[in-house]
Amino acid sequence: MEGLPADVSPPMEGQPLPRDFWTFDMVQERLVEAMITCWRHPDRERGWQRVRSAWPDILREVSAGDYDARGADLASSDVEIRPASLTRIEVGEMEEAFAWTDMLALEDRKLVGMAITELAKGQREVKWRRLLLRMGMQRGADGLRMRYGRAINAICIAKNGGNALG
Repeated sequence: MEGLPADVSPPMEGQPLPRDFWTFDMVQERLVEAMITCWRHPDRERGWQRVRSAWPDILREVSAGDYDARGADLASSDVEIRPASLTRIEVGEMEEAFAWTDMLALEDRKLVGMAITELAKGQREVKWRRLLLRMGMQRGADGLRMRYGRAINAICIAKNGGNALG
């Protein structure tokens, strides 16, 4: 606004939101981050099935040269780099965000999971028509979108202590 000094903020309508207020976008973003963290989580069962004796790997073969830390005698460009392991904080945040969906009905939880998966894959928006068949429905894509909105809003209300300020 013109005429106000730089250190004075313009007037606002209504009351400012509390610091710990959760919005729709904040909850959705946190669930997307939780899904991406879940995908980074190692598969313990598959890792256990691949366990073998380390003895053959530690024998040095002069003809093969030095072993690369990532690929034994393979060139390092041939071996895919594994993602960094998860921290306790990341796992805790993932579990906390997924626990938010426990309050939802089973069908709504399934819908939120499918929509969040689409967003976590990098889609800018959810293709609701594509989710219809996976939800066992023939029509009603707009209804799915509204159901998803109500489910995320319910999480927001619960996170904000039952207060719907907006």
